Amino acid sequence: MAFDAATKEHLEKELLPFLSKEAREDVKSIAVRYFLEMTGTEEGKDFISEGNAFIPAIMSLTSDQDQDVARDSYLALVNLSSDDAIAWKLMHINGGLEFMLEVLQRVLKPDFALADEASSIIANVTRLPDCAKALAEHILSDNATVTLEKIVNALCQINFNKKATLNYLSLILSNLTQVPNIRRIIMDKDRCIIQKLLPFTDYAESVKRRCGIVGALKNCCFEYDYHSWLLSEDVDILSKLLLPLAGGEEFDEDEMEKLPLDLQYLPPDKKREEDSEIRTMLIDAITQLCSTKQGRLLVKEKNAYVILRELHKWEKDPKAKLACQKLCELLISDEPEQGMEDLHKVEVPGHLVEKFDKLDEDLLNDLAEELQLTEKKEAPEQPQ
Repeated sequence: MAFDAATKEHLEKELLPFLSKEAREDVKSIAVRYFLEMTGTEEGKDFISEGNAFIPAIMSLTSDQDQDVARDSYLALVNLSSDDAIAWKLMHINGGLEFMLEVLQRVLKPDFALADEASSIIANVTRLPDCAKALAEHILSDNATVTLEKIVNALCQINFNKKATLNYLSLILSNLTQVPNIRRIIMDKDRCIIQKLLPFTDYAESVKRRCGIVGALKNCCFEYDYHSWLLSEDVDILSKLLLPLAGGEEFDEDEMEKLPLDLQYLPPDKKREEDSEIRTMLIDAITQLCSTKQGRLLVKEKNAYVILRELHKWEKDPKAKLACQKLCELLISDEPEQGMEDLHKVEVPGHLVEKFDKLDEDLLNDLAEELQLTEKKEAPEQPQ
């Protein structure tokens, strides 16, 4: 559905008054539902976002007394924020940041029935680094109305809200960890925040919650000065990253004894993480830990290689398999020469970066073809 200038002017003139808390309930409900349906098309989303009238009106109706009107308003904003350009506008429009903070405050109330719809909007918006930074700056300020501890406590308290799952809250946390200062607060040794998150790497009830928390942990591994602490017994992040990647394979005594205690003598029916995106993030997190000499030596000492070796044999997703393959190669290779031990500090010329990216792309394609052939060979023959 395309909108010409006359139609746009007509809709704004005729419908905008109905997107008001003071409007009659019946017409307000119809108007919000109309705009919700409009957000199901690219043309509709573009029309709504072009001016500065409709978005603030829809935002205001998220706090309407009529629950259906409020829900439809949230859902319209969920659809709108799925577009990056509109998501940016939602944060930067006049009053946008204040709206996001107000919505986040509502989400953190244990009796808020629309917490999942509301948190989905913030999760969409904070995907953008600029928007995550804007929200983080308030959370880190002295006069913050929402703190990182409140977000983590609500996320880690199962059934905090009996009317909503709060799984999208984990994606908000993951997005916020794009900001270095947020990561450092999560890893503040006196706050014990990261220790609260670690048990959720294998949380069976929600893929989304696992995804968000693993994403946050992966981002924390980019803080290289914290690697020794993360791998120490105070945190023991490696065990929590490896456990979802481990299957029920048997190891000989020598290999078994070198593993962290939580990885030893797993049952034969132990299942690996089912989501390939999460498996890739777990592998990427361990890879980041290996980018410092101290971290790499500790990962080697804990015999992570044998878990990853078996994962590589089992892995069916090309992207996850390539990530696993590269990490295995890193762990069994000789240590870099003096001065090159901290891999994240090594400057690679631009032309080599392009070359390596091309090699990765070729490897990924080769793995995809290889896995497809293997799958065909293993598939049972169809009866004639």
